[in-house]
Amino acid sequence: MGQVPIQVQILSAGADSSADSSADFQWSDRKEAATMFEMISYEKFRDTPNVRFFNITVPGSNARDLVYHDGPAISPNNTEAGHWQFYLHPGQEDNLLALSGGRTFFLVNFAWEVPFHIVRLEANGDILRIPPGTFHRSVSDPGGSLVINQAVRKAKATVQSEFRVYNSGQIPRLWEATVDYAPPPQLHGLSREGIAQPARLKQDAA
Repeated sequence: MGQVPIQVQILSAGADSSADSSADFQWSDRKEAATMFEMISYEKFRDTPNVRFFNITVPGSNARDLVYHDGPAISPNNTEAGHWQFYLHPGQEDNLLALSGGRTFFLVNFAWEVPFHIVRLEANGDILRIPPGTFHRSVSDPGGSLVINQAVRKAKATVQSEFRVYNSGQIPRLWEATVDYAPPPQLHGLSREGIAQPARLKQDAA
């Protein structure tokens, strides 16, 4: 399934959402973009009194990020108008394990049969693998969270290319996939009643 290029506004992390920069976005690898996210288990390999050892190695990982959220942080933050913003890594696969607290991930990929998924990541639970080409954002529990990412980065990946922020208010297809009147997302590890508001955008289109 191919992806038609979409005219989007690209924002650097922390940049003003009114910035007037834009670029054509498209997946460079259609097969890679169609790969679904996964929940990956890991194995215990040793027990001692009151202590357990786990092998959490992700084959192929060549980068380690430790991401701390203080309180109910949203990453990336919403715009001043309330539009959700997303990351998308063209050259990086994320492999996320919550070490403490809980975090809820919102994933959108138009190459998937169902584009919008909401995935719950609990401390010491499975590893969430997010393939390249997937829009994603996360919201931490009120007590915050600590997550390790055992990323798989391509040689061409840079901070500038992998940590751009995509404003859904500037991408009609992304906005329409996540507004409250859109088809409901598929939920993984949480109930519909357990989604903290605002889980879907409520405001009228600009």
